[in-house]
Amino acid sequence: MALVSPTRTTDPTAQEPLLSYDLTTSPDPLKASPEKPEEPEERGELIIVGSRHSGTPADVKWIKVKVPAGTMSPDLATNLSSVNPRITLNGWTARLDETAKEFVFSPAGSHETIGPDTGFTIQLSQIPISRKVGTVPICVTEHSRTGKSAFQDRSTVFSVGKFPADFYMIEFVADETRIDNGGEITLTWKRSTNATYELLYGDTNLNVTNETTRTITNIKSDTTFYLRGTTGDPTNPVTRTLYAQVTVRKPDLEIGNLTVHGTVNGSLTVNGPIQANDTLTVNSLRPGYNSLIVKGTTQLHGYTRIDDTLQMGPEGTLISSQGYIHRLEVGDSLKVDDIQPKYKEEIKLSDVKVDGTLTTRGNLMAYGALHATSGLAARDITVHTSFTAYGQTVLADLVGNTHKLWESSKQDPQLYYESSPVASSGIALAVMDVQDTGRNGQLTLSIVGSTKKTTVWWEHRGSASTLLFVRKGERFAADGGNIQDSNLDQILKVYWIPLGKP
Repeated sequence: MALVSPTRTTDPTAQEPLLSYDLTTSPDPLKASPEKPEEPEERGELIIVGSRHSGTPADVKWIKVKVPAGTMSPDLATNLSSVNPRITLNGWTARLDETAKEFVFSPAGSHETIGPDTGFTIQLSQIPISRKVGTVPICVTEHSRTGKSAFQDRSTVFSVGKFPADFYMIEFVADETRIDNGGEITLTWKRSTNATYELLYGDTNLNVTNETTRTITNIKSDTTFYLRGTTGDPTNPVTRTLYAQVTVRKPDLEIGNLTVHGTVNGSLTVNGPIQANDTLTVNSLRPGYNSLIVKGTTQLHGYTRIDDTLQMGPEGTLISSQGYIHRLEVGDSLKVDDIQPKYKEEIKLSDVKVDGTLTTRGNLMAYGALHATSGLAARDITVHTSFTAYGQTVLADLVGNTHKLWESSKQDPQLYYESSPVASSGIALAVMDVQDTGRNGQLTLSIVGSTKKTTVWWEHRGSASTLLFVRKGERFAADGGNIQDSNLDQILKVYWIPLGKP
């Protein structure tokens, strides 16, 4: 259990104080004096701790503490004449300005220089507490400057509560302070019945006026719980707040920007950009939970392993990736500056789905299916070198523009096709359909008379496909390999997808 300090505010129209202040009370909390005037008043004390946090010293001419006095709920004291003011700074004196209801603390000289190594305490003791419950503003004003600038008044206001004599709120604790992700804790507390109570955490606000315990389940991140008690006149209520903290092992995190220089284990959802300069690994023991969801620009400059799904929202962009991605889903456009694996182990895109523009300046290889669905048209594809897919290739929006040029038969001794010079730039697509033959082989698309080609392995069952960008006037060839046994069930199909006018 811990106490939230009295509320502190600064005037946004005034200069920020050069000194930092904290205020506590004794007793804690302060109790209002009995309402009957014949009964003696309660006594209390204000303790104000001041310091200079900046490395630049501050010159201070005086510090004033304004204490409201009177008979109303916003008044702290019935009178100020019996208050004992003290300050721990050597050579400083204290006096009461009764007209302004302020205690003035000033140095022997014209000003005192207070540096980061100088701390001090102001005490106002033997305060006769007024008889009305309520919240009191305590204003601390310094007349200060830095360097040769002009001295200015700078103020901080603390809200201090006077509580009913029988009010109490204590022992706010959690049965566990460190739990597993998704775990639960039970909070307990003690309190009087003359107040309303709220339990606050995250975006949750629970009325617990009639409770002294509450169990909170499914906690996924480090959480601070606040117990707030409110009592007194609704026109000037008084509030006390206690807090308890719980730490979660391997917590869920929600952040703006994330820079990763190591490994991420588990599920990761990013609503903004993500940049990993080293290894980014998303790996979970629970199937379906080990995914990376990105809604901004993603730069993965190290090795990436994602065992489930890399999902990118609208306007998502993937730049420079190397590694293993089981499934890649892009809600809008995909830009890949360079994906050039030399071996299967370097990058595996088992399943690729793009709902927008696909642009690659290098070799993009998918070892599963390539799905370019609605929103992807021929004019949206830019392939500067080659595009290769191991598996079924579906170009949904290109079906109307796709022409089958050739299909082999079971009796062909060699699975080979060579085109005439193409009338416009486009994409050559070769598909090898293979039954369970017990054989493996290679499927190659190449530009005739050039070293430009793309090659994929086909296995003894299933299918393999490859695409190659062909410029106007070039000839291309599809080669599925020599066939030693004419009874084997292997079919090579060649398609042409024009990308411009002849």
